[in-house]
Amino acid sequence: MKRLSSFGLMLLRAGRGLALPGLLLIGAAITLHYSDSTPLNSLRQAQFDRYQRQMPRPRESEPVIIVGIDSQSLAEYGQWPWSRDLIARLCSKILAGQPLALGIDIIFAEPDRYSPIVLGEQLKGLPRQTLAALPEPDAHLAHVLAGGPTVLAIAGIGNPLPGARQPAKPLPLLAGMPADWPGISRFATAVVSRGELEQAAAGEGLINASPDGLHSSTERGVLRRVPTIARINEQTFLSLPLEMLRQALGEAGDVAPEFGGHGMEALRIGDYRLPTQANGELLVHYGQANSNYFLSAADVLSGAQPAEIFQSRFVILGLNSPGLQDRIITPLGEVLPGVDIHAQVIESMLSGAALKRPWWMPTLELGALLLGGLLLITGVPRLQPRFAVISFGSLGLLLTGAGYLVFYSGQWLFDGPSLVLLLSPVFIVLLGNTLIEADARRRQAESALQLSREAAARTAGQLDAARRIQMGLLPDPQRLFAGEQRFSVAALLEPALAVGGDYYDCFMLDANRLCLTVGDVSGKGIPASLFMAIAKTLSGTLTRREADLAQAVREVEQELNRENGEFLFVTAFIGILDATSGELEFVCAGHDAPLLLRDGEIGKIDTASHSGPPLCATEGYAFVSDRIRLQAGDQLCLYTDGVTEASDGRSLFGAERLLATLQANAGHSPAEITGALRDAVRSFESGHPAADDLTLLVLNYNGQLLSAG
Repeated sequence: MKRLSSFGLMLLRAGRGLALPGLLLIGAAITLHYSDSTPLNSLRQAQFDRYQRQMPRPRESEPVIIVGIDSQSLAEYGQWPWSRDLIARLCSKILAGQPLALGIDIIFAEPDRYSPIVLGEQLKGLPRQTLAALPEPDAHLAHVLAGGPTVLAIAGIGNPLPGARQPAKPLPLLAGMPADWPGISRFATAVVSRGELEQAAAGEGLINASPDGLHSSTERGVLRRVPTIARINEQTFLSLPLEMLRQALGEAGDVAPEFGGHGMEALRIGDYRLPTQANGELLVHYGQANSNYFLSAADVLSGAQPAEIFQSRFVILGLNSPGLQDRIITPLGEVLPGVDIHAQVIESMLSGAALKRPWWMPTLELGALLLGGLLLITGVPRLQPRFAVISFGSLGLLLTGAGYLVFYSGQWLFDGPSLVLLLSPVFIVLLGNTLIEADARRRQAESALQLSREAAARTAGQLDAARRIQMGLLPDPQRLFAGEQRFSVAALLEPALAVGGDYYDCFMLDANRLCLTVGDVSGKGIPASLFMAIAKTLSGTLTRREADLAQAVREVEQELNRENGEFLFVTAFIGILDATSGELEFVCAGHDAPLLLRDGEIGKIDTASHSGPPLCATEGYAFVSDRIRLQAGDQLCLYTDGVTEASDGRSLFGAERLLATLQANAGHSPAEITGALRDAVRSFESGHPAADDLTLLVLNYNGQLLSAG
């Protein structure tokens, strides 16, 4: 140990205490240079998303109207897919209003189901004369599309698939665009609409992101960038919204990519210019979504919306019904239909607003890192420790503030927080040298180390006692409800650390009503465990005292917010089960919806319509309760994210494995189910340390099955 200490001290003091900070600075520079392949890139993307959430793009005008085939439309005009005659009628209504362009975010790849050919195959007995007399819906739609500036959707795919082919209407040759430009998004082929519809439409545009864009490890399912231009089998196409703008401009809509020494810099369509990345992708600066520019297709077809509303506006027709639409997660944290992204791209092009991270920005960040590191290396050794901390804090605020300032002023993406993170080891080592110089005696250092060990041992003992106390707060359902015939309950909690922030509770409010609670405090360790104890006690006390469950939850949040200096919050699910009738009243505060196993089928309780934010996340939120009725034989599983987010180092346990384990143990007792789930999670982790507390509560509702027997 003494040799190791001597070696560490020698390493710290090498080169008058400047050698190690210099090496760390070089290592930080190398890490920053290759940050795209390190976890630092995920932190950077999260910071850029934070810029957008705090400074979203203002949406002062609404040049786009989205006509959605929504649930109302399906209820009035029948299930999807609609006949092309009905689509033609809808497009005719829109085009009658003389829009700037109509973009259709739907691909009509197959013949209409009411076409004579399809009907002839389905109804073999129909005479040929009857089939010949039937109208051709695709021809009708093609006729309507030819009557205005219409753009059809195409979806690029990487591998040739049955039915895929080359789109018919690429862009003309673009001046100044290199033929062998390697950075552009490329697709082998595409899924397109039928040929007669292609020929009738004015243009075609891509509707999907770049290949692997949403599946990359850094994007994590968030759509931050979309291609403005791409190639399908060496032919060039714009994205759907930009092709709409080109068609709206007519002869003035010349497309001109602007190239520099490091790739594409901007895309110009007529007089409009949009900054791009070197590979032609647009870093979308999102604005807050709203429903003002959404119209129901049913209202357009019925005439409730006059055609004049579309005049001099871009119109996008797409699917806007649950189960049919594609859902996109934006950096603002919103989940939007894909058609809304097209509207945001059009707005960005018209205003020239886009996020900018040019090729030289990483070089600028590298220069700021080296300059900041050199200032620390030369300045910290000359300062007292407290002034050294102040100086590093000021540097951190300067770099972080610079990122916000340049984003506010020109939507530039500068990653200041990552520079602060990389400079932290340099500062820590420099500060360590300063402290060693202030207390150089080896005997004093060893004494301080011994004191530290003793403190750690005391802390470990205190944590062990805290763990026993915390676990003692949790009820034993099997003992509490040993003679209960109407239901059975089992629960378990395994903290990831010595103490944790998860909790559960179950108790009878009276002879018939059972209260069930599962909660998860943000953070880990002692602060979370203390907050957990308070939250559990308050929820138990107030649900006993307050007859109105929603009011009880509101009072719980009010009490938790009184002394919440650490700004912790709690996700919770609190339910009250009438053991006689099976009615379950519940409040969901930002927690995962419980799983319900009924008749061999498993699904989540619908908490979306009444779910609120976590407790203490939004002060004064008016929580409301919802109700469902359990049936005899139902099994209810409440859990925390320590189950679904358990990791084996490569992937998460996830909801699918949870559902499969529950399905495999259907009909077993709650104790057997909780044990099986716990064993499945620990087996999946393969010895990796638990990332979060694991909490499970399983209820078997017997209803009147046993009493009737």
